[in-house]
Amino acid sequence: MAAESLSHSEIQDLLNSSAYDPNNVSKLEAYVRAQVSAVASSIVASELDVKYSFDANRTLVKMYQFFPHLEGEQGITITALAAFLALLQFPSTDFMALGCLIPERVQSLEPCATLVRCAELLEACQFSDFWPEFRKLGIPEYGAREGETAVSEDRKLLSNAVNGPSASNQIRLNMIKMLASTYRSAPLSAVLAALDLKDEASLLSFGSKVMMSAGEGSENEVATVEKIEGGFVTFAASANNTKRAGSDFKEGVKYDAVAAMMTKTALRQ
Repeated sequence: MAAESLSHSEIQDLLNSSAYDPNNVSKLEAYVRAQVSAVASSIVASELDVKYSFDANRTLVKMYQFFPHLEGEQGITITALAAFLALLQFPSTDFMALGCLIPERVQSLEPCATLVRCAELLEACQFSDFWPEFRKLGIPEYGAREGETAVSEDRKLLSNAVNGPSASNQIRLNMIKMLASTYRSAPLSAVLAALDLKDEASLLSFGSKVMMSAGEGSENEVATVEKIEGGFVTFAASANNTKRAGSDFKEGVKYDAVAAMMTKTALRQ
């Protein structure tokens, strides 16, 4: 698979020169597989010149719409692989943007249907409900379509990527950053469920490796988890999760005061 895939720079050249040439479909499909292989295996990732490319994946999905005869059953699963890669970019809007190009008939089929449910749960910040759905994708036979007698290599590739640590940790990393930017503290049980971690030690170990800005305008970084005490997780203080001192904003301003100010402004003009 690695030998069949173009490098990232070669894919960029292809997109710049002849993106929508139907002869490029197989090359774009191979690059999608290479991206998922890199997620599934750190060894493969180190050997390949492969980077996530939303542009390349979006171009392939568009090509399936332009040339339906090139999609077939294989294309439906490869579309799911592209959707999986977009899901890993959460909270980026890549999945939503790609989803707009995927026909409903494809979105209703597995494994794409489960990926859509996963994306909806992430968007709704229902993190604890996300993980059971996500783990279903790690079962190669899950959602087998009628008439399928064997699991395809592309479906196995998706399961390998889901079952490996890289995909879960990438999503978990973005989740904890969101939690840390929103809350100064939160119940330990809720954080563990949201991140799908077993215990306090696992959270401390993971949280100590995820860094965030030490403050607005600061170039220094600190670990997202400051401490765990009394059943609560305290996240590192940031401009987003801490009340700003000396703010000019004043709550409870009455309508009459605003109306009078607007009247004075109008009279000066």
